[in-house]
Amino acid sequence: MVAAPLQQPHQPEPRPAEPDEHPAVGPAGEPGLQAIGARRVTAREVDEAAPAETAAHSAGPYKWVVLAVAVTALTSGSIVYSGVSVLLPFWKDTYHLSAATAALAATAIQAGPITSMLIIGRAIDRYGERWVVSLTMIAMGITAFIAAAAGRNYPVLLLFILVMGAFYGSILPGGQRAITRWFEPGLRGMATGIRQAGLPIGASIAGAILPAVALHRSWTAAMVVQGVAGILGGVVFAAFHRKAGDATTSARKTPVNLRRLILGLVRDRAVRSLLIAGLALAAFQYVFSVQILIFLNDHLRIPIVTAGFMYSVAQAAGIAGRIGLAWISDRLWPGMRMRSLKWLLAFSAIPIAALSMLTPGSPRVLAYALCTLLGLLSVGWYPLYLVQVTDVAPQHAVASTISFAITLNQIIAAALPPLFGALVGATGYTVGWLFLVVILVLTAAQLHRTQAAPNPISSQTS
Repeated sequence: MVAAPLQQPHQPEPRPAEPDEHPAVGPAGEPGLQAIGARRVTAREVDEAAPAETAAHSAGPYKWVVLAVAVTALTSGSIVYSGVSVLLPFWKDTYHLSAATAALAATAIQAGPITSMLIIGRAIDRYGERWVVSLTMIAMGITAFIAAAAGRNYPVLLLFILVMGAFYGSILPGGQRAITRWFEPGLRGMATGIRQAGLPIGASIAGAILPAVALHRSWTAAMVVQGVAGILGGVVFAAFHRKAGDATTSARKTPVNLRRLILGLVRDRAVRSLLIAGLALAAFQYVFSVQILIFLNDHLRIPIVTAGFMYSVAQAAGIAGRIGLAWISDRLWPGMRMRSLKWLLAFSAIPIAALSMLTPGSPRVLAYALCTLLGLLSVGWYPLYLVQVTDVAPQHAVASTISFAITLNQIIAAALPPLFGALVGATGYTVGWLFLVVILVLTAAQLHRTQAAPNPISSQTS
């Protein structure tokens, strides 16, 4: 039975659908995006949804403080999260590992949120983001300290990295929920892009600082730096974040039924296509992020400190991408983010194909240029995707919907780097990079087919 859609009170007649907006019932009677909760929405939930939207319009200047706090939290968390990829070459040398085995550390940090994010997202939807995010960030930093002290054995180190990743799982849904509650729809894309710039900023800081600390002191000292960053981020979030609207709203909310939410999401064709695009782009982002330092150092024979600087340049380009790509999409193709994602997928295949052709004798400037462009694209896509996911989320389950989408991405992020490393070990980097090209091209094609399909959903996104 199809659940009734969420209706706005006192609305005399339905208005025409805008681009990227979806009806309550999709093709063949499938539940549409307004019915994603897969159950009848209660009158109390309608009442609870209204204050959050009203508060976003009346938040005042403090919303910019909330945005700054969200950026700080994500930057601090990224120093911990992305710093694991930066330290891979040091663990590879310390433990005499293959590229595939070394990449298990990246798999561990990416697998951590898979174990926790749906539960954390449900807690955020019910209780609010302030203390959930701050306490888990502090716990993440403490875990980094413990890993530095006790992680002399690689399997033990992997266990602590997994726990760090589990605590990291609160930052993305919590921060995005804050943006949704504080910013009106016309500013959410821009605010999301600015907030998401915190991830490449943190990765850039990690790429610039952690290799130098690991070289001149030790990799354990670098992990202490990560722990300090995580704790500081949690303290700042607790000190300055505030709720928008009624402070008691989150405590009164009915717990989200995760099973029904997920079923409603995957039954909608347009949402499925969006989620598949997110999986491909996550594969692109994390394979590039995890493997590029090893590729530059081992395959192109570039010194590790120089390679770390190139990684930082790529992440800095990603900062511009995180802010700029969503803004450009909204300016050139307003309301057509699915179309923007399709072209981003297709265009990203070009520099990856070029990367596959590099040799140790290739000009260094070419490697810099490709790393910069790939950083722009592999990092910059995410706000565009995240705003689209947020827009299709039910009002009462924003954090849970975001958590589900991110959890799927984290599964790919955890699985693809070691598989890519194994493929590279068996065939070389040329085949590995071209395999990624095929994934992006095929995903762009399926997104195009979804747009071209003659149904009410896709016709609004083409």
